Amino acid sequence: MDVFETVLGLGLVLAALLDVFQTLFHPAGRGALSDWTARIIWKLFRGVANRYSRVLIYAGPTSILAVIVSWATLTWFGFALIYLPRLQSDFSHLQAGDANHSGIVDAMSISIGALITLSEGSYAVRHWLQIVRGAEAMIGFGLLTASVSWLLSIYPVLEFRRSVAQRATLLHHAERKNRIDMIRDSPEQAQDWVLDLGTSVAGLRNQMAQFPITYYFDTGEPETALAGALPYLLECSERASRATQPGLRLAGTILGGAVYSFLEMLAEDFLSMPQDDKLAIMRAYATEQMSDLILADRTISYKKEEQERDAA
Repeated sequence: MDVFETVLGLGLVLAALLDVFQTLFHPAGRGALSDWTARIIWKLFRGVANRYSRVLIYAGPTSILAVIVSWATLTWFGFALIYLPRLQSDFSHLQAGDANHSGIVDAMSISIGALITLSEGSYAVRHWLQIVRGAEAMIGFGLLTASVSWLLSIYPVLEFRRSVAQRATLLHHAERKNRIDMIRDSPEQAQDWVLDLGTSVAGLRNQMAQFPITYYFDTGEPETALAGALPYLLECSERASRATQPGLRLAGTILGGAVYSFLEMLAEDFLSMPQDDKLAIMRAYATEQMSDLILADRTISYKKEEQERDAA
């Protein structure tokens, strides 16, 4: 039983450390536990949002908090299981007799004391246990600093996503309000605008691949919702690709490739659907994010698309 508790505790600690490494330090930024936690929370909030849409903006922050808490909890409980079979023989307790310190609650108390570097009156007698408690303290400090760094890295990605979406929606609004086709009527300026949008979408795609938890953040503002702006960006790329100016055609091809790559990432990593039907991916993404689909000549409600898909 002592061996089982020790192995189980060690396994929990290693699982937490592996997920932290995969999420924060691996170039792909994917951790099995963190992905599963964020996805479950998103589904819960998304279900409630069908009736109360504003609640969806809390899904992302709740996911981050839940992931950090899960890392700390696994570490805390894992080390507690390592200490549990050794409470009476390998620990010195200042406040009471050894017989009173033999349960899981006492082990968890000792573990959390080491995790937050707080002395609570129990000390390890054996040197290797002292080293283990020191390692737990280092892990606790590392979790704190890594979590803060993670938060500071996520919010610039969210700001950049909102900026890309708002540039697209403003351009869409300007074309419709002034009844101007920028590709046809202003090709010189359109080349720069389309190329800038293409490089921005490509950069955003790589940032979201690095920090996939940003997918579960809802802006709560239609004008900054990327899910709704993607159809317009794809339409811009198609119009530019048919232009007579070589530079504009190149810019359109770049924007189209960036949008396609972004949609393929969404389909593979978040929507679990085939990558070949780009329109279906955009519709699924818009439905997930509760965003209307913006096209050059009209706007389609995501609810209408959802009803049409259900009827089909």
